[in-house]
Amino acid sequence: MNKIQQALGIFIRMVLTAYGFLQFAVQVLWLGKWQMPRLIRGGTDPVVQRRKALLTAHHHVSFYLRTLAFLRLVAFRTRGVPTAEPSIVVANHPSLLDFIVFLRDFPYAICLYKSQSLNNPVLSSFVQVAGYIRGMGGQTGDSKRIISACSERLREGHPIVIFPEGTRSPDAHSMRKFRFTAFHAAIKSQVPVQPVAIYCEPLFLGKGQRWLDFCKTRNRITLHYLPPIQLEDLPEAHQSAAGLAAAAHDAIQAVLEGYH
Repeated sequence: MNKIQQALGIFIRMVLTAYGFLQFAVQVLWLGKWQMPRLIRGGTDPVVQRRKALLTAHHHVSFYLRTLAFLRLVAFRTRGVPTAEPSIVVANHPSLLDFIVFLRDFPYAICLYKSQSLNNPVLSSFVQVAGYIRGMGGQTGDSKRIISACSERLREGHPIVIFPEGTRSPDAHSMRKFRFTAFHAAIKSQVPVQPVAIYCEPLFLGKGQRWLDFCKTRNRITLHYLPPIQLEDLPEAHQSAAGLAAAAHDAIQAVLEGYH
């Protein structure tokens, strides 16, 4: 009987998870194809109108995450305080939900997106109309383009959310090596870097993970905001993009090991 109840519970969670994907697709399509373009066209200042559009997306994201919590698919917890000033926010990337959860805490956040997202019928319109920054695409000059775009958005008052691993983390407890582009952008714009440790237990929507794996039980995602790092906080010999990357990586890894 217990095995039957367990199998039924997994089946129900799989159905609810499928509903969650459907709700996400509908909301993002509505935002990217209709609501956000209409808001941006509704004024003369594109910066102001983009902020209005991003705030609307933030409200949709908050509703979506409340739905996931209500369905008992995912529980969310926050520790630490998100920075209020324009900054580069860097984090590990265990789950596909990561950037969505950030939009709850940063209403005006600008994110980097993979070039492949432009081929995604759900995401392509949204990332473009939101003013998000296209990530590395294998082209010469990609890094300079990203740094320049980050500087522009930071001047407009937006925080920039970047996952410096470049892809999802191998698991919930470890990270790949950080790329340096985000940290060059922080140095050029003279803004702090805020490291954020994202801990998923059990792993939810991880790289190569099967539906069956994350539908066995309720998943928990913790965003642990760490103190911002200024370049001048580092020893003089480490005041570089590589030094900032190492400091942020070490700070996040220490938190993940503590949770583990």
